[in-house]
Amino acid sequence: MPDAGPKITAEELKRADPNGVTLIDVRRKPDRQQIRGAYRYDPEKLMEAEELDLPLSHDGTIVVYCGHGNSCPSIAQRLRDDGFNNAVYLEGGYEAAKAADLPLEELTQDQPIPSK
Repeated sequence: MPDAGPKITAEELKRADPNGVTLIDVRRKPDRQQIRGAYRYDPEKLMEAEELDLPLSHDGTIVVYCGHGNSCPSIAQRLRDDGFNNAVYLEGGYEAAKAADLPLEELTQDQPIPSK
């Protein structure tokens, strides 16, 4: 199996400084909640965008999560390719976050993907 790239576990995320991490929820079929503080982005739009000019820090840690951790490695790679060098994916995705009792909140709207 090819290397899926840099990742973080739910337990590591739980111990991380919340001010130093940006969460991106890319689940295709989310339930009614998300990890607290996450930004929602449509995964297809992220992958299809010609250039990603997201209003996120290029230096901070960005944690991408999907439902079970299967599709988010490629999105984290896309972010790294566009200059978000510290983009990682959450191993086990949203299900791992729930199992680790990470704080949740009501689902928010998808964020627009700016174009130049």
